[in-house]
Amino acid sequence: MATNQQQQPVGNEPPPESTPVRKYVARHFEPPLFGKLGTASVNAHLGLYQGYVTQTNAVLESISQRDRLESAHADHLPAPESLARRLSFELNGVVLHELFFEQYLAATQEGSGAFERAACHNFGSVERWKSGVRGLSKARGPGWVVTVLDEQRDYLHNVWIALHELYVPAGHRIVFVLDLWEHAYINDYGVKARDDYAEAALQAASLACLDARIDRAVR
Repeated sequence: MATNQQQQPVGNEPPPESTPVRKYVARHFEPPLFGKLGTASVNAHLGLYQGYVTQTNAVLESISQRDRLESAHADHLPAPESLARRLSFELNGVVLHELFFEQYLAATQEGSGAFERAACHNFGSVERWKSGVRGLSKARGPGWVVTVLDEQRDYLHNVWIALHELYVPAGHRIVFVLDLWEHAYINDYGVKARDDYAEAALQAASLACLDARIDRAVR
């Protein structure tokens, strides 16, 4: 049926209501000591993790401000692509640290053996998986050695993640994390003993935690 009412141009429609700002809250971790790490170093590391939480929330607030303002009034804020890139860095800093710290908490249940089975299937043995991690841990520069699971193909891979957000494989579940930024070890191991720190971290990681991550992915 015809109507005398003219349709309002799309460009004149009122802007949609902005979405609420999402906030991340730092998780509490008891100092995950292993090897030669001291309490002071670990507490400093936990403090850096809190900083990533703070910075993630700051980026999310800036994104929300851009959403609320018309583009003509948002010139004082970083460009959307700059905020998106910063969010990848800060947010991965939160998540990778949480996964790293979790591996050194006291196990609350017995392991299922899922990680050992996966390591044997993909690498031949747990020891050969460790050998792969050791080799990657010698890479120069700050970053992470990460073992990821391709859930669709039941493949495990050891990969190097530069900084926090570069070379992250899409669609893979993180199973093991090794933090190789200098702040993680330099005070207790020195500049020339990163291999010793990596070995201690590798040996101390809770296999029950790695089992649980694979079990969750399979479910």
